[in-house]
Amino acid sequence: MMGMRIASLNYEEDRECRGSGVRDEKQISTYILSFQLAEKLLRLYQGSWEITGSQIILKLKDLTQDLIIDINSGIISYGTVTIPFANRYSAAKGVMALAQELCSDLNIPPKEAINDLDFLFKVFVKLVEVFHARCDLRILPGNTDGEWEIRLGEEGPSGWLSVDNIAENRFGEKMDISVWENLRAEKVATYLFGFNRFCKNFQCPMR
Repeated sequence: MMGMRIASLNYEEDRECRGSGVRDEKQISTYILSFQLAEKLLRLYQGSWEITGSQIILKLKDLTQDLIIDINSGIISYGTVTIPFANRYSAAKGVMALAQELCSDLNIPPKEAINDLDFLFKVFVKLVEVFHARCDLRILPGNTDGEWEIRLGEEGPSGWLSVDNIAENRFGEKMDISVWENLRAEKVATYLFGFNRFCKNFQCPMR
């Protein structure tokens, strides 16, 4: 655990996360599916990733161009080819089958999935799966190079996570989340959510 600097801010301990009641269900499911799809593609092809305000950009091994997933429209692009994917998902076939179908449609050579995946992206996927629909959690580029912002809603509270896995919440507390690397990704995501103190129901693991 790293040293903390505690900011003197007003904090409403009983504040609840904003739910999905006033948001479009299709937009919610498209956002979540975009991260799940990116995870499967990284498991298939390996490579690096980048998140912008509206896209997940995958630079995959052995591919000549970036794969771009639009998290708002539910469209995947490779070169000049664009394919809608939001309406093609079914629980029966799952996300991996969808990823393989899309690769075939995009004329990308098939590969077998492997288990290894970047720790940080696994945590981001779980954050989105668990907390996007429930709390309108979003992952955005931060203010500095290699930093990510974890925000609730358009103008809600934020936390930050650096490329070297140092989390910082809005109270100025810092923590190296690498200490949780051997835990299940969903537990790390829950700990990180609690560290940001976004909701009284998820306690800060440092307290």
